Amino acid sequence: MGLWTTTHAITLIPAIAVMILAAAILRKAIGDKPLKIRMIPYQVLACIIVALEIGKQLVSFSRGYDLYHIPLHFCSLFIFTMPVMAFYNGKHKNTVTAITSAISASLFLLMLIYPNLIYGEWNVKNFFVDFLDFHTVAFHNIVMFAFLLIVFLGLHTPDTKKDPKAALLFILCFCVVSSTMAQILKTNYANYYTCNIPALEEVRVSLQGVIGVVPTQILYIIIVSVLNLLFVLMSYWIYYLLNCLFGKKAAKEQTA
Repeated sequence: MGLWTTTHAITLIPAIAVMILAAAILRKAIGDKPLKIRMIPYQVLACIIVALEIGKQLVSFSRGYDLYHIPLHFCSLFIFTMPVMAFYNGKHKNTVTAITSAISASLFLLMLIYPNLIYGEWNVKNFFVDFLDFHTVAFHNIVMFAFLLIVFLGLHTPDTKKDPKAALLFILCFCVVSSTMAQILKTNYANYYTCNIPALEEVRVSLQGVIGVVPTQILYIIIVSVLNLLFVLMSYWIYYLLNCLFGKKAAKEQTA
C-alpha cells in the first residue's frame, strides 16, 4: 500500500493549497483581533466536526451499526478535543488547547506523509456517493484546516515545559483505552488489533508462530503505543517551530 496514490495527489494537494490560502486570508482579516474573535472560525469547524460525527453514527445505526464506528480511533479524539478547545474557558483551557494542537499537528503531519493510511482511494471516489465516505474525507480535511487556523491565527501560545507532558499523558490514556477496547471487541481501533500496513502485519502474524498469539499482541500493543507517543511528541515540536516562525512574522507585521 503506497504512501500516496494518484487520487490523493490530485485531491489532497489542491485542498491543502486552498486551506493555506483561506488561513492566510483569515490571518490578514482577523489576525490582530482579540482571541475571542480569532476563535470564531475554529468554533465553526468544531461544530461541523460534531455534526459530521452525529451524521456518521446515525447512518451507521441505520445500517445495523458497525463496531468500527465507535469513536475509539486516534482521529476520534478530535470529536472531543476540538469542541472543548473551541468553547471551554476554564482554568484548564491552556492544557486542552495544548493537547488539541499537538494531536492536530500529528494528523496534519501524517496526512502529508501517509494519507493512504488515513483514508483510501475508494473513500475519495465515493465522496459524493456514500455519506460514510464523505465523512471520512471531509472529517480529516477539516481537522487539517483547523490545525492551520491554530498556527495562522495564533490560537495557542506554546508552553514547552507543560505542553509535552500534558499531550503525552493524554495520549497514554488514549492508548490504554483504545488498545483495551480493540482486544475486547476484536475491532481494529487505531491499529491496535491488526496493522493496516501490510509489511508490518506480515511480521506481526509471523511472530505469532514463534512466541505465541498473546505475547505477540502484548508486544505489538506496546510498540504501537510507543510509536503514538513519539509521533505526537515529534509533531508537537514541529508545531512549536511553526508557531515561533509565525510569531516572528506577526511581530514584524505589527511593527511595519
